[in-house]
Amino acid sequence: MPGKSRRLARLFSIGSGNLFCIPIDHGMQVGVIDGIEDPERLIATLADGGVGSVIVNPGMLRKHYKLLERIPSVILRMDQTTMWRTGGPFGYDGTHTRRVSDVREAVELGADAVITYLFTCARDPLEETRCFEINREIGAQCRELGMPHVIEAMASNGGFARADDPDVVSMNCRIAGEFGADIIKTDWCGAEGVGRIAGQSLAPVCIAGGARSGSVDDLARTARAAIEHGARGVFFGRNVFQREDVAGTLAELRKALE
Repeated sequence: MPGKSRRLARLFSIGSGNLFCIPIDHGMQVGVIDGIEDPERLIATLADGGVGSVIVNPGMLRKHYKLLERIPSVILRMDQTTMWRTGGPFGYDGTHTRRVSDVREAVELGADAVITYLFTCARDPLEETRCFEINREIGAQCRELGMPHVIEAMASNGGFARADDPDVVSMNCRIAGEFGADIIKTDWCGAEGVGRIAGQSLAPVCIAGGARSGSVDDLARTARAAIEHGARGVFFGRNVFQREDVAGTLAELRKALE
């Protein structure tokens, strides 16, 4: 569909056509965390830093749609999960995921794509079933309305598999592709693992950044290695906006991706 094609083109908009996305949708999952306390300031920094896209929740897009116009494309989060709220006073036993938006709202808000979770290997098989149901529902709406569908495919936290096991990542990416994902967001599993997965994937594979770790140079090396081995971009959130020098980190990543 021409609408989907045009929206996808906006997502792969920097340099050599790679995706450079900063997720800032963490507030729906865990509340306020370091780096997202001031959304206006953060969005302005990301826009000035030349990011290609952001992931946001419906409330953020409704509140800051004018400021977000400075960023080439916006991906709207369709679901919420408790996966990162294990332990502590706000924790759950296991992962629970539910839908919080739909593609018609994404169209109304001017989003360029939508994103859903696809968690596998949970100890409760009903959680995996629920993720499949959400992806089926959202995928059907995307096909009807010409909206790109990003599937965030990864092993459930606290499940029975390691999230960075290349075989697990490979399985998750294949499942996401079979669902009809237009873009797959998944875990880094080493350069060789990413190369194998990207070569057999049914959709472009892009790497998630996870929690802040290592140096900016380490992060840029990971991004560069991912691209060199067939990935089409990165989704780096906390590993960017929780740095002391966010603007400098963005500049290094742009160089790595271009």
